[in-house]
Amino acid sequence: MAQGLMEAAGGDESLAIELGLGSMGGGGAMMDDDGPGGAPAEQQQSSPSFQPPYAHWTAIWPEQEPIPPSWKDQRLDVTTPEGGGIIQPLNGPCGVLSVVQGEIWLRTQTLASFEERLTAAIHAILSRILEQYKQPHVTLADGSTKSVEEASKEIRTAVALVEAAASTAGPNNLRSMTTLVEGPHWLCSSDLMCLLLRGHIGSGNLGAWNPDTRQKWQFYGDKPQELGLLSMMEIQEGINVADDLKFSKKKVWVLHTGDHFMTMRFAEGTDNKLEVFNGLKPVGPMTQYFVLSGDTSLASPAEEIHEESFKKKRPGQADDIVQARKTNNNNYKDWSFEVVPMVEDESVQGPLDDDPNEPIYKFDNPPTDGGPWRCASCYYTRFSTMSFGQNDGGDTCGACGKTRSQAFWSLWLPYSELSPRMQRRARQMYAPRVELLISTLYPQADIVETSPDAVRML
Repeated sequence: MAQGLMEAAGGDESLAIELGLGSMGGGGAMMDDDGPGGAPAEQQQSSPSFQPPYAHWTAIWPEQEPIPPSWKDQRLDVTTPEGGGIIQPLNGPCGVLSVVQGEIWLRTQTLASFEERLTAAIHAILSRILEQYKQPHVTLADGSTKSVEEASKEIRTAVALVEAAASTAGPNNLRSMTTLVEGPHWLCSSDLMCLLLRGHIGSGNLGAWNPDTRQKWQFYGDKPQELGLLSMMEIQEGINVADDLKFSKKKVWVLHTGDHFMTMRFAEGTDNKLEVFNGLKPVGPMTQYFVLSGDTSLASPAEEIHEESFKKKRPGQADDIVQARKTNNNNYKDWSFEVVPMVEDESVQGPLDDDPNEPIYKFDNPPTDGGPWRCASCYYTRFSTMSFGQNDGGDTCGACGKTRSQAFWSLWLPYSELSPRMQRRARQMYAPRVELLISTLYPQADIVETSPDAVRML
């Protein structure tokens, strides 16, 4: 998938990173991300009778039409009992809510009431923007100004917070070819997440490396580290999030599942139990808990210089997982997997994989039971030939004509016998997304959800 991003970006790594981390998503489980940026003002859809109430509308919102209920009706002060978490009725503004929720959690131990924590959270977000853009007052969408203390007490909707953040940063500091909220589904962009998290947009890049120099950089720069962030883009596209986002010193993270944002922290009084809050109806609002055990060492930091790390797999090494043979147990670690080996491909050049933990399986002596088997050579070229290599029996592939020992065949292996790379692949294919995100921080840990039915908050 990372290669696909590079091709889509014409080889431009900076653009590829924006394609991968650009449209951050913001809704229900079936919502797809929408690409690198909202339409410029002249390309926006407009309602003939609608007149934007302020000039920089087209820098914030994706359409020249009334704000939809998913945003217009989203309050920051409607929560689960005792202010446990912000409730989200509809898809869209979850990126904003996840940042506010995280800021609220950072103040759980120091401020008694939810109202105090919410005010302090908004104060922190707006103060970062004031500092970064050297502004003395918070500017609202209509051009009026308020002190940060006054604005923090009054702002109680997602729309008001986004408009105040954008207006305070100033229209000239918003990127001209994107909107903070992206169409067509009115989702939070990476620009908006950067603005709320660190107080300025920059390039809108949450990755670990400067896309121009490939040198490692810090998301927060020389400013104090605030909330952390874990993203599915690290798994799907191979683009690490910045170290100071991943290794949050304050141990509160925004979680980007690819199509939704949630918030995560360690459960009170523990160092191995993670609490994840999801406010989106109808599944939520709910809290899930994940317990870490085994090797709980942290992932390695990103390398100082981002370099291509492609290694050509050797023939016989595990190449991919075709499918799983599931049991009645929903835990994928109790399943078996059909693993297809790598075959020789002279068109692929590069250094050979020398990982000692990745075995090379032998295919000199094929089974003689006459049972069905999958041709690894056909499976490798399936996208060009549309042959997935399935054979009902015999020693010769009916599609490519190779013998079984020439073509190699797929193997069925229990999870415990998979190589480390294939165990990671099984997790990527079959684990819940939250577990996947946690695995980017604790790659070797056993991660078990202790609330499989979730803890409903209402």
